[in-house]
Amino acid sequence: MDTNLTLQSEAEAQIGMLTERVAQLEEENLLLEEVLGRNSRMFEALLSNSHDGVTLTGPDRRIVKVVKGLTGMDPASLCGQPIESLAVPEDRQTIVEAYRQLVQGRCGKIAIVVRTIRADGSIVVFTATLTDMLDNPNVHGIVWNYSAHPLPAAA
Repeated sequence: MDTNLTLQSEAEAQIGMLTERVAQLEEENLLLEEVLGRNSRMFEALLSNSHDGVTLTGPDRRIVKVVKGLTGMDPASLCGQPIESLAVPEDRQTIVEAYRQLVQGRCGKIAIVVRTIRADGSIVVFTATLTDMLDNPNVHGIVWNYSAHPLPAAA
């Protein structure tokens, strides 16, 4: 009988320790969620005050996520679209060639200039830096950082 009481006592002690540990982990989780939320809000605030755009694409040139767009188009509607489809037809090959160089490992970063059609039909010049981050486990894509510039007035 003493053995049963001892085993029950040990089991209750272990349950108590585990319950305490679960409570600690839940508290730590809440703190981490607060930090993540604060960092996310800070990142969004920084992006909203930036004049630059950021887009993530796959190696197949399809848009994965528009972090901050400059085309005036709905970012969600662009997901899955080939990024070159946003450029004027004459500039699409520039994008295809830049991806070929990045994906084949000829360079890790490349700068290009392309004309892009905005949602309102106007055309703007984008100066863009494409960075190969396919091997980065946090990104797994090609990152576009770009700025929009109005077309110069015709002379």
